[in-house]
Amino acid sequence: MSTCQNCGVEIQAGQEVALRGKRRNDPPVTICADCASDIEQAMQAETENPNLVGAVLAGIAASVVASLIWYAIVAITNYQLGFVAVGVGWLIGLAVVYGSGRKRGSSLQAISVVITIVAMALAQYLIVRHFVVEVFAEEGVTDIPLWIPLDLMLELIFETIKADLLTLLFWGIAIWMAFSVPARRRL
Repeated sequence: MSTCQNCGVEIQAGQEVALRGKRRNDPPVTICADCASDIEQAMQAETENPNLVGAVLAGIAASVVASLIWYAIVAITNYQLGFVAVGVGWLIGLAVVYGSGRKRGSSLQAISVVITIVAMALAQYLIVRHFVVEVFAEEGVTDIPLWIPLDLMLELIFETIKADLLTLLFWGIAIWMAFSVPARRRL
């Protein structure tokens, strides 16, 4: 027999539920079936009635910040750093969770991924524009608009990704984080 580490009740052999510890190296936690059911119900409640408008607004706000951070780091260092891509996806995913009322689920994952793709595209455009401005400035051309037509912007983004496939890996990292953060939690 063992004791539930949540409520302290004695658990019959074979009736215990073993959960992973909070950290990877923590020993398993043993709880009773009633506590496991309560935790499962709480996790299910996290997926019900999310504030989708709040999730989108918070995600967009986070995406602006994340895009500018990604752009600034690449523009300053001339390097794309994987941990920054992790941070972009994590920040947007977390903002979507908080904006939704601390909810989780597939609809929030989709929102988070779409916003992250747009954020990465915006950052990529700003990065490319930054380096184009530097090259043209050396030639004496200084009248380069901040924004160009959307079709040209998208073409520029796709061409730079094709020229450096490592960029696509960083996008994938950011998207994976954005997908993972608002995922439904399970026992």
